[in-house]
Amino acid sequence: MSVEGFKGSILIVDDNAVIRQIMKLALEQNGHHVTLASDGREAIELMHAHFFDLILLDIMMPNMNGFQVLEYMAKEPDLAAIPVIVVSADSQIDSAIRCIQLGAEDYLVKPPNQTLLYTRVNTSLRKKFLHDQQQAHQAAMEQMFEAIKAANAAKTEFIAMAAHELRNPIAQISTTNHLLSRVGPLNEKQQQLLGKINFSLERMQALIVDLDDISRLEAGNMRLTLERLDLRSLILKIAESLEHDLRERKHTLDVKIPENLPLTLADRDRMIQVLTNLLGNAIKYTPDDGEIFITAVHTKQHQAVHVTIQDTGLGIQASEQQQIFSKFFRSEDSEVRDRPGTGLGLYITKSLIEKQNGHIWFDSKYGVGTTFHFTVPVAPEESEEEAEMETAVPTR
Repeated sequence: MSVEGFKGSILIVDDNAVIRQIMKLALEQNGHHVTLASDGREAIELMHAHFFDLILLDIMMPNMNGFQVLEYMAKEPDLAAIPVIVVSADSQIDSAIRCIQLGAEDYLVKPPNQTLLYTRVNTSLRKKFLHDQQQAHQAAMEQMFEAIKAANAAKTEFIAMAAHELRNPIAQISTTNHLLSRVGPLNEKQQQLLGKINFSLERMQALIVDLDDISRLEAGNMRLTLERLDLRSLILKIAESLEHDLRERKHTLDVKIPENLPLTLADRDRMIQVLTNLLGNAIKYTPDDGEIFITAVHTKQHQAVHVTIQDTGLGIQASEQQQIFSKFFRSEDSEVRDRPGTGLGLYITKSLIEKQNGHIWFDSKYGVGTTFHFTVPVAPEESEEEAEMETAVPTR
């Protein structure tokens, strides 16, 4: 229903029967539903029994006057939001001010001009309608948020359980596969089958690690130990550990990192995970005979180390670039789909970088290649006491 077409339920409270009927007829001609009360007590009873969009309230009435009605409504959460227009024979400015202070929205002097009454009533109903819409929208959003939160908690619990339940059977298969390889000489067919099993096991083990990380991140249980870390040395070790993969794909790797690169404040194990994932992706998604470049520089302005891993690989389609750090996202590109992956690595990588007070982003051109960038803070200067503690030789 549009605001313009809204017709309200209005309560008229006045001890003068003639005034009540005149206003009732005028408002009903405009399509409003009108209820009548002769004093404040009757009005309060009706408010608790029925829903009203607007109250037209007289001040001077027997049993319970208009001021008392306003005071009562202000204390009742269910009634406080109902707009009130005071319609009174009292033209004193002090009475109008007191009514507004007690919560009335407007004040008209009897007998009200019909055009002015219509205008004020329509304005109040319009504001009430918009307020109710906003409240309903907010309630719906809160309900949706709670449902999403509950679903997310259930999903996180399921992921953690799945990762836990998969560990034992995977370990048993891995042990059996290892024992089979030592039973005796295997023919070529048997060796191929064992190789396929090993490859599948590696993928399953990687998936379990990723699922475990996801459940910890989403449950807020991921604990990092930030320490002074030689990032240059770590990058070189990661590159060396992936030499076999590089040779297998006939890639060339160019690493340019200054020897005086400052130490960073980071978690060693999680930084190994980040670097292995980014460099592993560069190797995996770059066609044979590709080039990969790693650089790391000190950005003094931000007191951070800026690392880049660039490849001459498949690149990321422009339509998919906003989703690249999303959980479980995998490109629709057939060449990407042909390579194994869970769609969790970049989501985890981004989370780990941000948990180490860093930032991660990328530049990519489809068919040309991708450059991933990330920063981590430079470690603060070591105090003399800390330096002495590190170099001190413990005595027995």
